[in-house]
Amino acid sequence: MQATLQGWYLEMSRHNLISKIDSRDENGWFLISTLIMVMFITLIALSLAQLVSADYQHTTRESYVQNAQLTAEAGIEETVNDLNSGVSPPSGAQVYFNNSTQGKATYTVTITDNYDNPNYPTKVTSMNLVSTGDVYRNPSDTNPYVERKITVVVVGTGGNGYSVLTGPGGLILGGNAAITNSDVYVSGTINMSGNSSIGTYNQPVGVNVANNACPNTNPPGSTYPQVCSNGSQPISLSSNTYIYGSVCATGQTSTGPNNNIQGGSTGLGLEANCTAPVNSPPTYDRLSQISAVTTTTSGSNACSTSPYNGTWPANLEFTGNVTINNNCSLVVTGNVYITGNLKIDGSASITVADSLGTTQPVIMVDGTITVSGSSSLITNSSGTGIKFISFDSTNDCTTGTTSATYCPTLSGNDLYYSQQLNTITVSGGIDIPGMVFDAYFSEVTLSGSGIMGAATGQTVNLQGSGAVVFGTALASDTEIWTITSYVPDYLY
Repeated sequence: MQATLQGWYLEMSRHNLISKIDSRDENGWFLISTLIMVMFITLIALSLAQLVSADYQHTTRESYVQNAQLTAEAGIEETVNDLNSGVSPPSGAQVYFNNSTQGKATYTVTITDNYDNPNYPTKVTSMNLVSTGDVYRNPSDTNPYVERKITVVVVGTGGNGYSVLTGPGGLILGGNAAITNSDVYVSGTINMSGNSSIGTYNQPVGVNVANNACPNTNPPGSTYPQVCSNGSQPISLSSNTYIYGSVCATGQTSTGPNNNIQGGSTGLGLEANCTAPVNSPPTYDRLSQISAVTTTTSGSNACSTSPYNGTWPANLEFTGNVTINNNCSLVVTGNVYITGNLKIDGSASITVADSLGTTQPVIMVDGTITVSGSSSLITNSSGTGIKFISFDSTNDCTTGTTSATYCPTLSGNDLYYSQQLNTITVSGGIDIPGMVFDAYFSEVTLSGSGIMGAATGQTVNLQGSGAVVFGTALASDTEIWTITSYVPDYLY
């Protein structure tokens, strides 16, 4: 019996020992599996952290790259603006921003004259502007974190003998409209409101106002226009408007509510007892252009398909309305006569043919002229633009086509009411140097800002949000600068 019990006890002990060993094996495998899982999860976490870190670094650097690009572009814009405002662009690095959030950004612009460029004749000056934008991660850093460079070519062009010239309807400026780089000749009066201005302190201009706007009744009668002798002030200024330059205005004794007429850096201000000459808007031989027409077609054929690339031959006549829009791209080789309205908008472009040299083509319109959108009017390599003329008025005789039906002048009530008729409207970004707009019997309205050649009419109305820079041959050393090519550094 005792032997049996001992055997059973031994068997149970062996069984328990085996169970403990199996249990230890299972615990070991579980521990190994857990360690492997932890290592796997750790590797995944590390990979995700590296990925997030790399993505964050890429995003951060990309923001610095964009800031450097914008800084370089700002350098170009500021330099072109200085050139067109008669201010010498500053040399050396210019701070664009400097704060603890963005770091610091500077731009440096170098200017190289390019007078010998074979693509431009001697009368047109070409310059290369190279703008380098540097961005520093911290304002105290001495080495930039990112650098970007932009090279542009700017071309200087001039107008054709005048830039702002009005009849008795005068010059109207409102909003933030400003005239820079241009002498102003007004046969009637000047009315300025809002924050409008003529000239700048550093570049004052000549302003001549003849006060040829009487009788100032409605209607004025058959004796209109004549120089006012009733003691009226031909220049009307609100509190925040300014004129910088030498001002000759017939009958003007007031400099405005806040001494608004000033000489600026070199001007004379309001010249006492000065009598300005009555300068009539330029004349044009309408009938000669009509008689020279050799090709006549419908206005619907002006740009019948899109995209369209074509050439308008010289001495062309379109009957009816002409609309140039979408991707229409045209080259003008001579004078064009349109019996209806002309509308240019969308991404249309009209270029003056190089074959014309310095001969300015005329687009003569019996109706209205509208230029808007992102349309482009492009001078040729000689800097020659287009002259747009509207002959529309309140009297049908101004659009006559024979000597018996056409009246070359208006006076009295006909002129008074026609000068209030808006026949030319130019809006949007006006980057159209060398282009001349002439509302022959009526009003031209500019509601954009930018660069153009000249504006003339019985009335010139500027209601833009910025400065309109006019080219002019009245000061032969003055040029209007516009960008003709743009190359960022990643294309080098």
